[in-house]
Amino acid sequence: MENFSSNCGTNVTVNLSSRTCSAVQVTSGQPELISYFQSLIIVTVNRVAINTVLGMTGVASNVINMCVFLKQGLHVSMNVNFFVLATVDLLRTINYLWMTVCSNPEIETLDAPFIFQDIQYLTNGWISGSLERVTIFIIAFMTVQRCFSILKPLSIKRMITPVRSVIVLLVIFLINGVVVIPGCISIYFDYRFYPSKNRTLLGLAFLSSSAENEGIAFAMHAVLYVVSLSVLIIFTLLLVLQMEQQTKWRRVTLMKNQQQALSKRNKKTSKLVSLLAIFLIVLCTPTVIVSIASTFVPDFSVSGKQVNLFFAVWSFAYVFGALNANVNIFIYYNMSSKYRQVFQEMFSLCCDQSNTQS
Repeated sequence: MENFSSNCGTNVTVNLSSRTCSAVQVTSGQPELISYFQSLIIVTVNRVAINTVLGMTGVASNVINMCVFLKQGLHVSMNVNFFVLATVDLLRTINYLWMTVCSNPEIETLDAPFIFQDIQYLTNGWISGSLERVTIFIIAFMTVQRCFSILKPLSIKRMITPVRSVIVLLVIFLINGVVVIPGCISIYFDYRFYPSKNRTLLGLAFLSSSAENEGIAFAMHAVLYVVSLSVLIIFTLLLVLQMEQQTKWRRVTLMKNQQQALSKRNKKTSKLVSLLAIFLIVLCTPTVIVSIASTFVPDFSVSGKQVNLFFAVWSFAYVFGALNANVNIFIYYNMSSKYRQVFQEMFSLCCDQSNTQS
């Protein structure tokens, strides 16, 4: 809920879930670009229908990824990175499923002591953004690590050990967790009276500095997105160039049959890295754009005049985020022979056990 006295000239308390301030803003000569009902349809389709499917498949695929990399062993630094990446994507998809529950229009008909949409904004929105940034940072770190493995192949295992990888990953979590603080310190849960329900319920409340703090949070949010994606793009290009140079050099020094095997391995590695980077960049770019818009357009926020547009556009960003948490399993299976071998062993074992029990 929020006090809109500065915008509407009167002291109006607004429920975030119903976003009734749009009516107030229309009468003040500043109508929203889309209506509440248009926003509701878009949000329902994206958050409830599409994200439910992507959330369920994302949970299944990332649990499989975690099992595969755990079976391969976490004594290798890259396996630690892949395992943590799958864990983060699993948390993201679970978070998306919680969002689909809160975004269901029928959920407000329940006799709950709180407003689901208000609870969802604080417990889901910022967490989803942070986890998505963590994903980008992890893949960027993996790309940097692969670059060093080519530049210093003999010392890379001493430079980046599993323990050091864990430390780097913890720092990544810490940095991305700090970003949500400005956006949350002026937003809190409080009991308010809702005339439409004739009840006192738990919902969002905003301090007077909420707009400024939210702007700072979105600015930090956008900066981290841009920095992490830039690092990922630069080191991916560098990695591809390094592998091409290594391939040309080794073709001169190795036997013909070794040349063919090495060339094939390098091409697979290059394609794997390129696909991870391309999918990540494409699917995260909408979120970066929306974050920048939320930073520089004050009306485009949860407490701004374009709140309906804000929720509608962000629902598309969540769809891209949920899709991103689903694609890795297909890339791993098609590009990594080790992953495919363990995957097939796991499922053949499961099939054998089920046949034995039957």
